[in-house]
Amino acid sequence: MNNPVELPSGKILNIARFVALIPNTDTCNISYDLILEGYSSPIYLEALDANALKQILQLEKDNKNTKTYLDWDKDEQLRKNQKAIALLAKRIERHQNMSEEESKEREELFEEFKQRIDSERLPGQKLYSQS
Repeated sequence: MNNPVELPSGKILNIARFVALIPNTDTCNISYDLILEGYSSPIYLEALDANALKQILQLEKDNKNTKTYLDWDKDEQLRKNQKAIALLAKRIERHQNMSEEESKEREELFEEFKQRIDSERLPGQKLYSQS
């Protein structure tokens, strides 16, 4: 996704790649280093550009949060999720009523599963074991 913005100095940046805005303490005047994903070195920004970028980023954040919460209806979401909620409730009940025997059997099956998965992976790339 491309998200270009123009700063007061005329610089045009793709803020979709924004990583960090760092105050530059090496100079006498107030300036910032802008770090964008994929760039090998930071971009020098004067204070005016940095302040404009801060406002743009804050507006983007506010717009995303506002859209998300304004469009979301809790009651509607609960109504849509009734089937999943019922399935989850059944699964929880079944799990709580599980016998000790079945619990141990499932634990053993899971241990066997972990060993099989790790046996297929290279050393240092194991998911469940240290070696």
